[in-house]
Amino acid sequence: MDDNDTTELVTELAKGMVPFVRDYVAEAITKIALPPELAGQVARAVRMLHESPGIEPRSEPPPPAPKVTRIERDADGNFVPVYDETKP
Repeated sequence: MDDNDTTELVTELAKGMVPFVRDYVAEAITKIALPPELAGQVARAVRMLHESPGIEPRSEPPPPAPKVTRIERDADGNFVPVYDETKP
């Protein structure tokens, strides 16, 4: 695999990445010529990033966080939050 083939492979794999990572990879490829073994490692890393599982949407929203009603101090002088115990 020559440098041109490696560059094309990395460019194709980078298309599925988020924009800032894609731009960073493209900038790195255009600035330097990678040795073949390093180019292979970069290609494998890009492939692994591309194949990462997607984030699944939640079926229901998370429960609301409890509300802090007041803040007290403990015996050592530390702040301790006291939460509202009523359910929304």
